[in-house]
Amino acid sequence: MEVLALSLTVLVHFIGLGALVFVIVHNDGLDWRSWWPGDDDGGGHDGPRAPEDPPPLTDSAPSRARLREPGRIADAYPPVRRRPEHAPVPSPERAPREP
Repeated sequence: MEVLALSLTVLVHFIGLGALVFVIVHNDGLDWRSWWPGDDDGGGHDGPRAPEDPPPLTDSAPSRARLREPGRIADAYPPVRRRPEHAPVPSPERAPREP
């Protein structure tokens, strides 16, 4: 039973390989894009449509950095603090004992 399953698998792969080689060798100017229909209504593809004017954003603000000006973008923003400042050294609450 296992031999039959393996034989069937090998046979299917050889048939697929043969079909692939046949298509590559006998390419008669067929374009792969012609295999699928372009549109349901029969019309052609006119390209992307221009978007309509979006509504203006009420909460928008200009950026702090301008990409057209010379300089680095990082100069327009404050540096990020990498470490928190150290806590102050605590002062002793008790006075040392006198002998």
